[in-house]
Amino acid sequence: MATTALPTLAIDSSQHNLDSLHRAICSAAQKPLAEARALPAAAFTDPSHFAWEREHILRRQWLSVAHVSQLQYTGDFVNLELLGERISVVNSGDGGIKVLSRVCAHRGMDVMPPEFGHQEQGNCTQYRCPYHHWVYGLDGNVKGAPFMKEHPEIAEKSLRLHEFTSAVWQGFVLVNFSGDAAPVTTLFAGLDSYLQRWRMEELTMVADIGWDCPFNWKVLVENFMEPYHHAGAHHTLFQPIMPAQGCWTDAEGEHFQVCHLPLSEALQQKVKQGEPQLLSFLPMPGLLQSDFLEWTVYLAAPATLLFVAADRVYWYRLQPLAADRMHIRTTMLVHPDSVAADNYPQVLAEEIELMRAFHLEDMEMCSAVQSGLTSATYRPGPLNALEQPLWLFQRYLARQIEQHSLARSEVARE
Repeated sequence: MATTALPTLAIDSSQHNLDSLHRAICSAAQKPLAEARALPAAAFTDPSHFAWEREHILRRQWLSVAHVSQLQYTGDFVNLELLGERISVVNSGDGGIKVLSRVCAHRGMDVMPPEFGHQEQGNCTQYRCPYHHWVYGLDGNVKGAPFMKEHPEIAEKSLRLHEFTSAVWQGFVLVNFSGDAAPVTTLFAGLDSYLQRWRMEELTMVADIGWDCPFNWKVLVENFMEPYHHAGAHHTLFQPIMPAQGCWTDAEGEHFQVCHLPLSEALQQKVKQGEPQLLSFLPMPGLLQSDFLEWTVYLAAPATLLFVAADRVYWYRLQPLAADRMHIRTTMLVHPDSVAADNYPQVLAEEIELMRAFHLEDMEMCSAVQSGLTSATYRPGPLNALEQPLWLFQRYLARQIEQHSLARSEVARE
């Protein structure tokens, strides 16, 4: 797939202060787990650090933007704004799924601006810029422009909407804005043995809830991955069925994490006796008995989050906006045969309410954490062993900092 890298974004900050923060993050990541502590507040609140992350982590890595069930037919699209880019994820037909910029090649107009009433998701046969009615095909190539038929760039169809590097992995569409990330199949290969039995490319999305969040994207990632807060924030919903003290985290993956949330002993005994528990939808075909004994959370770094059970998959689409602001879409996917069940409408309504309830608990906690991080009294506290995913995420962030520092040093020597 032919793509071009975008120019580096300028970062308006004191390099000295940024370097100091990066040294602190790397220092925290170097501690053994038994001595691990939370990160400095500036890692979550400093606008210059967010700008650095946006350029050197988020834009350079793979970010999930859609699921294939949203793009079943030619012309199906999902529109969103991510890291300052207005994009359209589209099923282009024979050309497959593409991630296109919505910026017109004429004078920069968004060809499907939400301000003009364009929907976030739908079906189209082409893109037509509202400003001067330039028209583009689903492949992004210009098809025509009023009164410019003879212009060589129009006649030769040499203009197009920018196409970003994209890939489909485990049924999810991922985008890499820099165009130079290692293949997603390489970076996340270690997750395949966990996820392949779910055949997520065959699932269908049945719920999608949007949240405007007053907190840093990493606050959400940390909250998502650690089970320690089951005993606190989720003491009513999750602690009785997936007690924090029974949870554990897999060995470190360079670009991913896996945290296991076993069911309570009582629920596990029922499963082993042939009585599956916590199933509202049809379970995925081909699962092992062990797959019914736990729920599992996954991070495909930096920000693809999956919460997986025998009968469903929750997927989170993160859209970081600023150091203290982001948008999240929390979605639920199930096996398509579940939709045909007689009681499906009632079950779905109940599960969406449950989904909204436990996510609301998380949103409240994350918002309050972000507020606390702005206090002059905040000091990074010690981590519990159940917060091992935070420590592993620190180590991932430190590796990104160290790799950029090494590249910067090599450029300086040239």
